[in-house]
Amino acid sequence: MPEPTMHDRDAFLQRIADRLPFDEAERLDILRELAVHLSDSTARLEADGLTPDAAERTALERLGPPDRLADALTEARRSPRRLLAAAGAGTYAALGGALYGYLFALLVVMVVSFATVALAAALHLFGGSWGSLLDTTTTTVAALAAGAYVAGRMLTTTVAVRAGYHIELARRVTALVGGALVLGYALAGWSGSLTWPEVGLLLSLPVWFVVGAWRATGTPFPSRRWRLGVIGLTVILVPAALLLGMGQSGSASGGAFYPAGVERIGLRRPAAIEAAVQGGGGLSPSGPVWVTIDDPSLLTGWSGFRVEAWRGITHGEEDFGPGWTVDPRAEAPFSIGAANLQVGPSSFSVGTMEVPIAEGSAVVRGTISVDNTPDVTLAWVAITGLAPDGSRYILHGPDFISTSFNGTVIDWLTAVFAGR
Repeated sequence: MPEPTMHDRDAFLQRIADRLPFDEAERLDILRELAVHLSDSTARLEADGLTPDAAERTALERLGPPDRLADALTEARRSPRRLLAAAGAGTYAALGGALYGYLFALLVVMVVSFATVALAAALHLFGGSWGSLLDTTTTTVAALAAGAYVAGRMLTTTVAVRAGYHIELARRVTALVGGALVLGYALAGWSGSLTWPEVGLLLSLPVWFVVGAWRATGTPFPSRRWRLGVIGLTVILVPAALLLGMGQSGSASGGAFYPAGVERIGLRRPAAIEAAVQGGGGLSPSGPVWVTIDDPSLLTGWSGFRVEAWRGITHGEEDFGPGWTVDPRAEAPFSIGAANLQVGPSSFSVGTMEVPIAEGSAVVRGTISVDNTPDVTLAWVAITGLAPDGSRYILHGPDFISTSFNGTVIDWLTAVFAGR
């Protein structure tokens, strides 16, 4: 005969507790109800003449195997309403987890940045002028990967607990559904400047989410202490980073210069047109470019006006000068925009500004986009036209502009497959 029966009762209840996929409070509530039922059943059996040990053992046997009972109790508490509530709570937890993971990764970057600056200053490696990791797309996307991992863990744990499903089953659903949603976001939801490494990181976001979902356990992650700690450090370090200039971002720069290889763009403008040029303007990754000429008759017989953008490269560390050239591999412009001749008196719009064209003057203007071609970081932009002699001349520029691809991963892949 087994003994003592109280030990069997405790082991029975513990087996049930381990099998229940609920949070601690709900498990305790179920165990209290079950303990009351066992006590009542045992009391009735004792009243029928059984000894206390025999009565308790019989009451346990009538309940059946603990794993089967735990599954039955779990099934009884499931309902469509509870599943819907679990979906809402899981979504909230996933968003909170994504924010936590994102902030945690940024804090790691800030700490590394502070440490790097302090070490470099101590070793006199530079005088304190440095670029911030916080400003790069790579850092942002890497932080999103951390957010996807934590979101996967928190979503899976929350859905399992709230819906009453074991973590092994819940993770199969959350990994599939959540991974598909994260993939959609990676392909079309996120938009910004991109390079191949950043495209790869974005495409890895659903993998990070699935890994997080598969590593989920019944224990809440991260702990409340960690969440509060990350929020507190964010409040402290982000203002400090901004005060140190870590949050400054670069902007596109441009200027007129005849680079090596300019002859592939076109011939330099004839002397008569050179003398008649009043000036030009407009240089942005996606916007108008124009040149003003004070004698429209000089363009009589000209045609094929257009704005061209050619790939540029740099050699060495020159900020500007002989190291900046048209890419020798470029056989044609990577982007072309139509241009037209407009004779004054007239005007044209540049954003909210109206630019006048004086009587007796003309403007050749067009629009071009240089931020939708992968792997272009430097572009030479020029307005060109075909002269009556059949040669193409440069009427304005070339001007250089630092740029990068801007768009979604789908935009990037479309551009790659289109051969841009």
